Amino acid sequence: MNNIGILIISIIVLIIIFLVVLIIISKNKINESLNTLLIANDDINNSLKQKYAIYKEMIQYIKDNISINDDTFNDFESFNRRECTKSDLINILDETTHELNKYVEKYTELLKNKDFLNLKRKLYHVELNLEAVVEYYNNKLVIYNDLKNHLPTSIATKIFEFENFNETIINKNEISSLINLN
Repeated sequence: MNNIGILIISIIVLIIIFLVVLIIISKNKINESLNTLLIANDDINNSLKQKYAIYKEMIQYIKDNISINDDTFNDFESFNRRECTKSDLINILDETTHELNKYVEKYTELLKNKDFLNLKRKLYHVELNLEAVVEYYNNKLVIYNDLKNHLPTSIATKIFEFENFNETIINKNEISSLINLN
């Protein structure tokens, strides 16, 4: 009886050790995925800030060189970038893209100006980077969510709290005519 008791206790201890090791490995795997996701999220935020700064320059250039409606770009100019969420910033940039496109289409002389073309070129590179990092982020988000929701790593999710993230969506169609370098 003693040998059977020791064998059962040994098996239970081995199962517990196995589960602890599995949980630790799972937690580390999820944390590794989380770190990659956070870095990509920071890259998105940096690209959005760069895009915002370029839009600010473009709007100032348009105001300095073309007569515009007084209420044009009001939403953008009254927007407080420092106190906003990523989705708020994406929304205001999308709205502003639409307004900027109207002026670029209406005033073709903008496209002949070297300073404005330089701003478009800067915007083009920022937008390429933004699109790439958003795609990377969204792909990493799928992996992160899979790790959190599928066995065996979901066991660690039940024990430890991990942040939830949303997919990032940017409007590529609106920006295409604004960054077209032709």
